Amino acid sequence: MVVAEGFLKIKVIRGTDLAVRDFFRSDPYVKLSIGEHEVKTRVKLNDLNPKWNEELTLAVSDSRLPLKLCVLDRDIFKADDKMGDAEIKLGMLVTAAKLKAGLQFQEGMNIRKIAATPENHFAEDSVIKVRDGNIVQEIRIKLQHVEKGQIDLELKWLPCDP
Repeated sequence: MVVAEGFLKIKVIRGTDLAVRDFFRSDPYVKLSIGEHEVKTRVKLNDLNPKWNEELTLAVSDSRLPLKLCVLDRDIFKADDKMGDAEIKLGMLVTAAKLKAGLQFQEGMNIRKIAATPENHFAEDSVIKVRDGNIVQEIRIKLQHVEKGQIDLELKWLPCDP
């Protein structure tokens, strides 16, 4: 039996300028996974700039594994089309959440800024901050293996009690 190290709450906020996959439109949804665990958003019909605002939760047994994100276009009569993917390393978020246990952080405080680089594919700098007493990371990431598109996310790490 695998024991969870913690839980990752993922708020999938929106997609921007997603790729067309079906005759000038797409019906996108987002699939998120860490290891064997997987969750999906709802499908947004005929929308290249969808607003999901959905919070999903993944049990994480090894926080060294990346969060994998894949945007797909739902199709009825054939396999769903890929609209791009991305991977997000969780190390800095998990470390900040562990620091919170021993330190006093003020509400709204920015704990760390992560510069956008070609390696992390962030569309802009990412910020880890305190919001509502939790450590959260705001991310706008460019989709890979596709001509265009970005996804806005908010990640929150919840460690399991020892």
